[in-house]
Amino acid sequence: MFDDLIECSNNIQTEAGISPVMFVSNAVLFPGCLIPIRVFESRYRMMLKDVLCGNRTFILSFHTEDLTQQGMTGSLGLVRSCVGQRDGTSILMLEGLKRVLLQQRVGETPYPAWEYQTSHNTDDFEMLDKTLVENLRNQIQQLNKQVGSDFELYCSTESVFEITSTCDRLIDITIHSLSFKKEFFNCLSTERKIKQTLDVIDTINRGAIKI
Repeated sequence: MFDDLIECSNNIQTEAGISPVMFVSNAVLFPGCLIPIRVFESRYRMMLKDVLCGNRTFILSFHTEDLTQQGMTGSLGLVRSCVGQRDGTSILMLEGLKRVLLQQRVGETPYPAWEYQTSHNTDDFEMLDKTLVENLRNQIQQLNKQVGSDFELYCSTESVFEITSTCDRLIDITIHSLSFKKEFFNCLSTERKIKQTLDVIDTINRGAIKI
């Protein structure tokens, strides 16, 4: 069975809500990026069935499920496509919508469902170092020319959201270290993200990272 899930209404605009949560330690889903997920646990199969009948969104978190842990994060994702397998498992493509902070588990469903709050970057756009932002834009443009059509990133300097989205996408594409991706995902300082991204671009330019 194949479901082609194109556009749908979702809860991306809401600051808070309740959503199913899938805890997967070896996957980091950045907002604006896509990731394939294989669903095989029975509780998550039930979750997926309910999700596909609803708004097709759930939270993917790389934390270990722990009711006592504070500050667990995740990414609210939209199921873009889902292919059912003969063994009852499913392969789906999940698109990150926004970064969220898990508040507390709710409900009695077999799968986890949590209250969440949208997690925003802490820096105000007007207070950012404009030279740093312009350097990022220029470095991205040079990287696009260097790599060619197989790698294309657009870096707008219009808002914190667009800047951090560009940084997230570059890290998602170029970095394989899960620990680095997790740290970068949880970083709420836009300026720090820019500096780390520039360090990665420098490493790419020196040939230490291949893309």
